[in-house]
Amino acid sequence: MNIWRAAITTGLNRESAVCAAFASLTASVTEDLGPDRVVDTLSSECVRLLPIDSLEVFLPGPNLERYPTAAEEGPALESFETGSEVVVDDLPAEAARWPGYAARMAGLGYVAVSALPLRAMEETIGAITFLSAETTVLSGEDRRLGQALADVAAHCLVQNRDLRHYRTLSGQLQTALDSRIIIEQAKGVLAERAGVGVSTAFQRLRAFARSSNRKLADVAHGVVDGSLDSEKLLRPRIH
Repeated sequence: MNIWRAAITTGLNRESAVCAAFASLTASVTEDLGPDRVVDTLSSECVRLLPIDSLEVFLPGPNLERYPTAAEEGPALESFETGSEVVVDDLPAEAARWPGYAARMAGLGYVAVSALPLRAMEETIGAITFLSAETTVLSGEDRRLGQALADVAAHCLVQNRDLRHYRTLSGQLQTALDSRIIIEQAKGVLAERAGVGVSTAFQRLRAFARSSNRKLADVAHGVVDGSLDSEKLLRPRIH
């Protein structure tokens, strides 16, 4: 959970600033930035546009997956679990509801909180919490802006996660294809040298890989590039 100190920029045209904020968030996908950069952009834009003293970003689990979280209580966790906003204008009064969280926030001087879910379509991947040192929560308009920014960031984070998944899957498929090609080539080489069918050649490749505790693709590479003595594979096996 990252805490950000607010530093609201004054003198900016709000409409232009809001447009720039959304452009910065969506650019994180086209520029292929990592999740940390997306969170950094979300945080900096929120403290620039909203009347808050600080904020927390809550993203449970590694790689943005929904693993059990170490956090045990608080509005961020509640917003994440329910997918709804949680607005409290008197945190000390919620000591029974969130004893540890209320005490921690009191120690930091915060007394009001608005927690909004980070959601993309039907999936909630975390929450963002806006903190105030005064007993005032964000207005409905400001919460709608905060939620819009959070939603865009969540979509960016999910797209980022999916891109990483597809790249990993693509790499695995390419590796499997390359292995299949080299194995087919090795089968042809052995079949020609031994004067046997490709099925028998494959059986000898596989048997040698097992007996030498090597990967089949590695053995095939050795056959094709000549680094492995094919005679070892072609010798009749003694049972």
